[in-house]
Amino acid sequence: MNGVTIGYPLIVNATFKCNDKILKRMWTLGCRRIQHTAAQICYNIPYQEQLHFTGDTRIQALTALYLSGEDRLMKKAILDFYNSRSARQVTNGYNLGSQLKIIPTFSLFWISIIYDYWMHRKDDDFIIQFLPSIQGILDWYERQMKGDQEMVGAIKWWNVIDFYRFNGWGTTPDPESARSAIVSLQYAYILKQAAKLFIAFGNPERGKKYTNLAEKINDDTMKLCFNEEKALMADTPEQITYSQHANIWAILSGAVEGKKAKKVMIHSLFDKSITQVSFFYKSYLTQALKKTELQDQYYSQLKPWERTFDPELKTVPERTEPEYPERNAWSAQPCYDFLTTICGITSAAPAFERIQIQPSLGPLLEVEGTMSHPQGRILVKYKRIGKTGIHAEMDIPESLQGNFVWDGKMFLLHGGKQTIECSAMRELMHEY
Repeated sequence: MNGVTIGYPLIVNATFKCNDKILKRMWTLGCRRIQHTAAQICYNIPYQEQLHFTGDTRIQALTALYLSGEDRLMKKAILDFYNSRSARQVTNGYNLGSQLKIIPTFSLFWISIIYDYWMHRKDDDFIIQFLPSIQGILDWYERQMKGDQEMVGAIKWWNVIDFYRFNGWGTTPDPESARSAIVSLQYAYILKQAAKLFIAFGNPERGKKYTNLAEKINDDTMKLCFNEEKALMADTPEQITYSQHANIWAILSGAVEGKKAKKVMIHSLFDKSITQVSFFYKSYLTQALKKTELQDQYYSQLKPWERTFDPELKTVPERTEPEYPERNAWSAQPCYDFLTTICGITSAAPAFERIQIQPSLGPLLEVEGTMSHPQGRILVKYKRIGKTGIHAEMDIPESLQGNFVWDGKMFLLHGGKQTIECSAMRELMHEY
């Protein structure tokens, strides 16, 4: 009997090594998953549904980009959803079918995919063509505001927040009547991303408008939904239900900042009475951890993935609870975060023209990672020194510059090989 595998020839050339065998297994399964979901486009559930959901695609596209250096899948995804938009300007929730299925929150994720592409690739002509559609989506959302308060109210269509959460269909609590803190703050987050795009491409007036609207939404949502006693953002102004989702967007949108944001993040992590995120939303939880400088908590968030060490598991599971359906992609693999959070490699300027390296080792003692960059290859290698120190060896493209951050201290990086050593006793930087 012969078997044939058909799919997009995605070649994983990134590497990740550490002293934890479970993370090694998770890396292997995650790489396998992104290859299986890359059949011509980034789609969901390779063995069953084979749909192209915008929310899933954002994380899949970033993962493919970091693991392979391949940006064609990301560009095709952007174009596919652009071509799916309805007369209302919002994009279809998924492709690969003739049925119209509008998921308004996923239209916001489409804008994020464009923003992500802009931050990692120099391709101005490609990006400019989407600005009118971005404006159309954001203006549609602005028309959903209710009353004098700048919050998003009832929205038609399928208001997916997080699959299998809330009412079982993943929709925002009381979607037909309530103003939603989750959707409002996600909208504010996207407005700030869009503002940067419009400013970069010569429309500072619109950029300023979107920035001001985002701040207004943040302020009014805080007044209506934030519970000072709980130090948590409620899902709606009635403050009956709470979720990690609302508090993640409160942090990412800038509604809460500084020490207050860190307090909110801690409460969100350890208060198990609030609705918890699924694998689908774990990426945004990680972003919130990093923004509040709690990224060392990331390692503890990998606990639900430990079942991937099960030798009978073929791919990464879909849910964080027991009895996982082993079929969905969902953003359910942490490979992207291994490179961007544990190794700490991120783009610090549009087109990846500047790099920031801020490792978060948690309890790991040794970590090594490599990935492709438009200008060459990036290599990092870390070794713990005591409880708080690090020995870091890095090799970045000759024309690239950036920063290395460890324990609140920042060091300038230049192209080529360099070593940084931080401990309680000394801080050294070597060039060779």
